[in-house]
Amino acid sequence: MEPKQRSMFEWAMLLGLFFFITALGASLWYFSNDKDIKKPVVGIVLLGDRNEEGWNAPQYRGMKKACDAMGVELLVSDNNSGLDGKCADAVRKMVENGAGMVFLTSYSYTTDGKTLIREFPQVAFGTNSAECRGRNMTSYFIRMYQGRYLTGALAGMRTKSNVIGYVAAMPNSEVNRGINAFTLGVQRTNPNARVVVMYTGSWENEEVEEEHTYRLITQEKADVITYHQDEPMAATVAEKMGVDYIGYYEDLQNGSEHDLTSIMCNWDRYYEDIVRYYLKGEMNFVDNRWVGMEADLVELSQLSDAVTYEQRTVLKQLKKEMLAGRFVFAGEIFDNKGKRRCQPNEVIRDEYLLQHMDWLVKGVDVLE
Repeated sequence: MEPKQRSMFEWAMLLGLFFFITALGASLWYFSNDKDIKKPVVGIVLLGDRNEEGWNAPQYRGMKKACDAMGVELLVSDNNSGLDGKCADAVRKMVENGAGMVFLTSYSYTTDGKTLIREFPQVAFGTNSAECRGRNMTSYFIRMYQGRYLTGALAGMRTKSNVIGYVAAMPNSEVNRGINAFTLGVQRTNPNARVVVMYTGSWENEEVEEEHTYRLITQEKADVITYHQDEPMAATVAEKMGVDYIGYYEDLQNGSEHDLTSIMCNWDRYYEDIVRYYLKGEMNFVDNRWVGMEADLVELSQLSDAVTYEQRTVLKQLKKEMLAGRFVFAGEIFDNKGKRRCQPNEVIRDEYLLQHMDWLVKGVDVLE
């Protein structure tokens, strides 16, 4: 008896069954091995609490958003002083848990960083401090000084006493760079105004910040206040005393006419770019990754209703100039000791701005 020939329908059913079994087997293999697929791991070390507004929370939120978007596991260690070795201990634990890149988000970690890049040559490091360099470490930062320049121009237009108070952490290159850019902005709109600086000696010390702000307002007659600290205590004091102020790193959203504006930066967008470089193996391809307003990473928060139309127009024009290529640190610049630091047709190089700004421009007074 001859075997019965299969119909086209039966052949189609058999072929469909074959593909179904093949797909099912592939799916079972994928899910059974999914646990063996390891995500890239990145670590971030913070000086303060990850939920502390000012410097720390925006860093954490930016990195978290970037890692979530790119499918990267994030390890976080906060409340790490840069003076007691806690930073180094935190990094060692992160590396043990698979971190291939670690971000050190404070200038205070410079000493630990110099040790860590030698201890873990296979790990890529990123640091906010340009004073720590290595084959496996890149300095990264946003050109916040561009925002400082704009807010200085605003302060120069707002002051009536021609005294502007500035509460600052310490006289390192980062802080001095901000003070200088701010003062150059002040001078652009009000050559008669001066900036009075008081250093606190640390990134966070609410008691000292409060005392300095009070002194600047009551004794020095400052009628505009700004600061370079991890917390907005200076703004809080200025608000209580009915004085205009300019925030830093966060939108204070006080709803007050004295809250003129804040310098903001889009850390999530920046961190996503940096993590992408790391995943491609190109993180430490350059010594410094420094970008700003031209990449839409620096901006001002909403201006107070007290800022006039004329003042807004000036700020728009100055921003337009910077986006067109005008440098903040260019042209003839003297320091507050009378020494010329920049020639009329010169631009101060990034390397110098990052590492060697150990001076303050003319128009800055420092109170002890």
